Amino acid sequence: LLDVWRAAGHFSTSHWREVGRLADFPRDGTYPLPAERIAVVRKGGRLAAISLECTHLGCLVNTLETGFFCPCHGSEFGPLGEVYTGPAQRSLHWSALRLRRGRIWIRTGALTPEPHWLDLPLQSEEGRA
Repeated sequence: LLDVWRAAGHFSTSHWREVGRLADFPRDGTYPLPAERIAVVRKGGRLAAISLECTHLGCLVNTLETGFFCPCHGSEFGPLGEVYTGPAQRSLHWSALRLRRGRIWIRTGALTPEPHWLDLPLQSEEGRA
């Protein structure tokens, strides 16, 4: 059984993927990356990555000033992915992210219901992280 468990780790769909430079994401905004199916959310000195897949049937949601909208069936979500109107009944999911040498990486294939906020060190604000 232990061998099966170890082998399963080699086939995991979860992995880290680089999505851009910190400098590409100015303060206080939601920046969609449709090819990655996520958006980077920046609020002051914090970053998070929210899934752009609707929790109803997986359609790609649009980013609005007030949150997110699913063009397939009309679900509306708030700025932190909370459901405003259905048919979706669950909030948008979140991905872990990390910062390495001024570049942002997200963990794909491992979505959670809560945001994983990354507090940025002061030096990263100047592009030296």
